[in-house]
Amino acid sequence: MVQLPEWKKNLAVMWFAQLAGMGAITGVMSFLPLYVPQLGITKLEEVEFWSGILMGVSSLFAALAGPHWGALADRKGRKPMVERVMLAFAIVMGLMALVTNVYQLLVLRIIQGIFGGFTAAALALVTSITPEEELGFTMGVFQTAMIAGSAFGPMFGGFVADHFGYRSAFVAFSLLCLASLITIHFFVSERFVPVRHEAKPSVRGQVLQVLAIPGLKGMLFVQFLVQFAVQVIAPVLPLYVQTLAPNITYVASVCGAIISAAGLTSALASTVAGTLSKRIAHHTILFVGASLAALSFAGQALAPSVLTLGVLRGVSGLFIGSMLPSVNALISLLIPPAKRGVAFGVTTAASQMGNVLGPVTGGAIALSLTIPAVFWLTAGLFAVVAVWVALRVRDPRRAPLGH
Repeated sequence: MVQLPEWKKNLAVMWFAQLAGMGAITGVMSFLPLYVPQLGITKLEEVEFWSGILMGVSSLFAALAGPHWGALADRKGRKPMVERVMLAFAIVMGLMALVTNVYQLLVLRIIQGIFGGFTAAALALVTSITPEEELGFTMGVFQTAMIAGSAFGPMFGGFVADHFGYRSAFVAFSLLCLASLITIHFFVSERFVPVRHEAKPSVRGQVLQVLAIPGLKGMLFVQFLVQFAVQVIAPVLPLYVQTLAPNITYVASVCGAIISAAGLTSALASTVAGTLSKRIAHHTILFVGASLAALSFAGQALAPSVLTLGVLRGVSGLFIGSMLPSVNALISLLIPPAKRGVAFGVTTAASQMGNVLGPVTGGAIALSLTIPAVFWLTAGLFAVVAVWVALRVRDPRRAPLGH
């Protein structure tokens, strides 16, 4: 019987934990705009406004807290940080099932953000237990769990919300987070050895040290734009479905299926791209993925039906999924292992700021212009990413990275 190395065992366990964790975290997005009217907000423009705020505020506080949690992970270990996140999410999502007004939900979303940072903690843990030469492969495999979880969550959440109620969906996701916590605690091993420093810099000092790493600022810009472009359509997707098919019955389920279609194709593309990255430069994969994503979102702005929208969302998932492993692999290649906790805290903060500004911007554009205008914006943002990558990003395995 072939004995798997410890890093592969840990990767396998973290893959399943990430699948459950990300499913819970992203699952609420398929029905959150539809939950708001049940909390007393009934006017369409107010629903759009609150949907954007509720989706963005958690990410804002996660961005602010991320570097602090990352610095703590570098001192105390990455596994405890992952466990902290899942415990907090299990409690907060359970409480979301009990709220009676939108302000209580807002407070819980803020708390979720403060104690968040699951992706940063998980990435720091996985990269710390992976051999350097296997980072491309590991990021591709791990990215499939992140994306598959993001696909499974909305589909599962939409189904539970439509058939058992929105509050039952929150309870289900709380239990998923608890299951993920238990799995990580008992089945992931981390041999953490803290790096000794004569004088430990402050969190701000550690962040500045990370930002001084050549090439990292350029990757932060890419990370932010990609996340902003993806999230800008989040608060308007359920409303777009209702616009294209006003007589549709199970809106949450349809939205969940559309999001899941993009997630499943992204997971497939991540696996392939992670393998191809051993032969093809990461910046080449990023450029091609961003260019094709721009075209696919332009098509979604012109979609004549829900079916067309769903197909094009699935196609765009292929292109976005091909980009993500290369983004994380490039960041990992740039950063010394001892600094990856705070570094992934910083890079995740860039993503979280995209999560903050994206939904708010999407809601505002839909309110002042039209819903298709939001998809045109997304197409334009991916075009900007393609141009930036072509001019400023290089794979450090092939050439010096641009600043």
